[in-house]
Amino acid sequence: MTNEEPAPFIAGWTLTDESAMETVAASTRALITAFRRSNAPTESLTKAAALIEEATALLAPHRVDGVPMQGRLGDRGPIGAQATEPHVFFPWSPIIGPLNPLSADVQLTVNDGRTTGRAFLGAQYNGPPGMVHGGIIALLFDELLGATNVCNGLGGFTGTLSIRYERPTWVERELQLESWVDRVEGRKVFTLGTISIDGEVTARAEGIFIMTEGWKSEKE
Repeated sequence: MTNEEPAPFIAGWTLTDESAMETVAASTRALITAFRRSNAPTESLTKAAALIEEATALLAPHRVDGVPMQGRLGDRGPIGAQATEPHVFFPWSPIIGPLNPLSADVQLTVNDGRTTGRAFLGAQYNGPPGMVHGGIIALLFDELLGATNVCNGLGGFTGTLSIRYERPTWVERELQLESWVDRVEGRKVFTLGTISIDGEVTARAEGIFIMTEGWKSEKE
C-alpha cells in the first residue's frame, strides 16, 4: 500500500510525431518478420540484440502512463466512428493498427456498409504446419467484424464469436476478407464474415455484439 496517487486517465493520447511513430512501428514489424524466418549466425544475432537493446533504451524513458486503447478519443468521443477505413478508428489495434508493431499486414475498406479487404500473415502467425494459428484467425475475425460494426455506427463489445474452420488458412498467402451486418435486434448486432484464398472460403464467422449505451442512444 502506498500514498501515491493513481496515474491519470489518458486514453488514446496525442502523439508528438505520429508519422515517425508509424515508421518505427512498421520497422519493428519488418524486424519480427525477418527474425521469424531467419537462421542467422551468432555474430549477426549478437549484433541484432545489441541494436534492439539500444532502441529500447531510447524509447523506454518516454512511456505514457495512461490507459491503452485501440482507438482514439476526441473532445466529443471516438474519432472516425463512421470512417470507411477502420484503421482510422483503431490506430493502435493489434491486428490493423498502423501505430502498433504487433499488428499484421491487413487492409480493410468499408463501402456501402460492407467491409472488404486483404491480409498477408507471415510465419510469426503460424500454428499447424504451414497454416495460420486458429487463435489468430479468431483475432482477425473479431477485428474484422467489430470494425464493420463501428463503421456502420453500431459499435459495441463482443458477446459471442462463432467460427467454422472449413479449410486450411495458409501463412504467407494473400487472404481475402469480407464482412457485413446481418441484422440488429435491440442492442444485439449480428455480424458475419469470411476469410478466403483464391476465392475459396477457408473460415466463416458469426459474431453477436452488444452495443454500448452510448452507441445505442446515438442510433435511437
